[in-house]
Amino acid sequence: MDSHSENFEKMKAKLNEKGYKEKDVTITSGKAMVSGLFYGLPFVIVFGLLYRFLLVKRAHLLEVSGLSFYILFIAIIAVSVVIHELLHGIGCAAASGKGWTVVRFHISAMMPSCACKAALEKKQYLIGVLAPFAVLGLGSVLFMLVYPGTVSFLAMMVNFIAAGADLMIAVNVLKGGEILIADHPTEAGYIAFYK
Repeated sequence: MDSHSENFEKMKAKLNEKGYKEKDVTITSGKAMVSGLFYGLPFVIVFGLLYRFLLVKRAHLLEVSGLSFYILFIAIIAVSVVIHELLHGIGCAAASGKGWTVVRFHISAMMPSCACKAALEKKQYLIGVLAPFAVLGLGSVLFMLVYPGTVSFLAMMVNFIAAGADLMIAVNVLKGGEILIADHPTEAGYIAFYK
């Protein structure tokens, strides 16, 4: 067991001693990807239609196809994923009031992730989990409105799909009543603590 899992188990034990029960709300990476599509797609459709009917006439379309298009798309994904996880960390650090000491960045299968090492109240946790949606998702819409084109449209798509699993987690948190929430140290999702 690594030190992060040990710290997580200690935190669980302390909360159990205080009378909290726990509920596992983790999901597989496959379900997170499908949920990302399901929850992110409505935003992509709405803003895609906005782009198509109001912005395409003044769009800055790049003449990219084939390999060049895929390189551009992968670059947008790579930059967006790194900023996405950093925003989770910033949201968690700020909302917890404990700064960067409760933030853990991790790379697994070449994918970065961020977890908060402290149990947070609902509002605090939602700030951390929704920071990428608010900043990158809505920011990419603003970018698309100001500078419509290939790059801004792809950035909007990537950022809403990437935030889809976060939206699903937020919906589950909002359904959870009075709970404390701790990110699972190795899996997508969280453990809810309730009395």
